[in-house]
Amino acid sequence: MNWVDGVALGVLVLSGVMSFWRGFVRETLGIAAWVGAIVAGFALRPQIKPLFEHYIDPPWLADGLAVGAGFLVVLILLTFVVNTLANRVEDSALGGVDRSLGFVFGLVRGAFLIVLAYIIAGLFLPSTDRWPDAVREARGLPWVVQGAEAVAELLPPEYRPRIATPPERREPTQEDLLRPRVGSRT
Repeated sequence: MNWVDGVALGVLVLSGVMSFWRGFVRETLGIAAWVGAIVAGFALRPQIKPLFEHYIDPPWLADGLAVGAGFLVVLILLTFVVNTLANRVEDSALGGVDRSLGFVFGLVRGAFLIVLAYIIAGLFLPSTDRWPDAVREARGLPWVVQGAEAVAELLPPEYRPRIATPPERREPTQEDLLRPRVGSRT
């Protein structure tokens, strides 16, 4: 295990612990509130845009501000609803289950973030032989590659990103195995 594996493990644990404290209901409804606010921002744009057109000269800027204003207002309202529902669940007998499911949700979210980082790295640095040795030798890399391929399969073919082929792992030689490790006392 090298430092890349440690960072990936840290992302998983941090995401899991954060979701454990927040709870499953708060996490999922929070994401739903953001998605709902984005959709509402675009849906309310025609009604809000005339308010900005009188004061903002470039129409594209008025359009963007209208979407942003609708998004912000709806997000604030939905956040109040989410907090009310999440507090009720936390105070009920389901509080422990909510936190446990929140931890699982956090692990899944952390894994998704790691897979997303691999996909983005593959888009900007497609040649894996130029990747740092620590990344190429990470023990978790095969699982990340499998996750990236699974995520890409969920997308329509025209939107699938090119997944970077995993780098070839160099098998240790006899000399590598017999050489004492750095920092060992032998």
